[in-house]
Amino acid sequence: MEFKHIEYFIKASHFKSMSKAAESMYISQQALGKCMQNLETELGCRLFERTSKGSTLTDEGRYLYEKFLPVVESYYKAQDEALARLSTQPQKVTIANSPWLFGLLFPDLLFKFKEKYPNIELDLFDRSDTEVLQYVLENQTHLGLITEPEHWHGRHTHFSTVKTYALQLCLHKDHPLAKCESVSFGDLKDEKFLLLDKRSFYQQIVKEKSEEYGFKANIAYETADIHQLCSLADNNKGILICIPVTPHNLFHNLTFVPFSDKDMTFSVAFIFQNYDKLSEPEKRFMEFMKRNAVEKV
Repeated sequence: MEFKHIEYFIKASHFKSMSKAAESMYISQQALGKCMQNLETELGCRLFERTSKGSTLTDEGRYLYEKFLPVVESYYKAQDEALARLSTQPQKVTIANSPWLFGLLFPDLLFKFKEKYPNIELDLFDRSDTEVLQYVLENQTHLGLITEPEHWHGRHTHFSTVKTYALQLCLHKDHPLAKCESVSFGDLKDEKFLLLDKRSFYQQIVKEKSEEYGFKANIAYETADIHQLCSLADNNKGILICIPVTPHNLFHNLTFVPFSDKDMTFSVAFIFQNYDKLSEPEKRFMEFMKRNAVEKV
């Protein structure tokens, strides 16, 4: 029984979907399936019940999970402590990212990463989502962090999800739609849209949804500055579609209303061409982000 197989089994146990489990491990679904099949053959029992609704642990699978979970967690903890203490050579993480991600969604994670890995220099440069995508496609060693619609994952590059958020309608508290428990995108037919500019993916999702509901969105204003959009919505100049997080100390009139449309989801995700071509510090940063990103909404 190889430790790597047990490690994969523990990670796969946290997901009902083998495809999502494989994504989290940066391997193909076929490779993970074969690994689990070999482990089941070696043990002489089934570890997963596989149905059309996903995969769940069998009684034998739960027994194996309870036995080995402390072992795997202890290994990860020891690995992190050893890397943080013994890896003293200067290293660098280079990544292109959407400009407001760390300031708005993960304001403290860069500081925590530097506390844990003081020898790793963070070379982060702000780009729009489309520019981050272009940067990643230029070279197999490039790493990016973007926000994009969840159902777009894998269109252009490999990806690894950090967090997925339900998009919500952001608007002035006195707007008539602010009193609704939820809204359909079709309810926005006569609204003035405040949008991040064409370099983000928000315009494309608004265009797709508008076409789905048979109208053309009235774009009243567009900019790359999310704070400016929040300020306009705070002054009741239009509606904004975004992840439901704003700098609340600046804007006091904003409220959020959830969408009834199930596909109105955006993910924060790392994108890359080839995981094996990334540097070890970059891989470490990815794992740190995925383990420590705190849900803000």
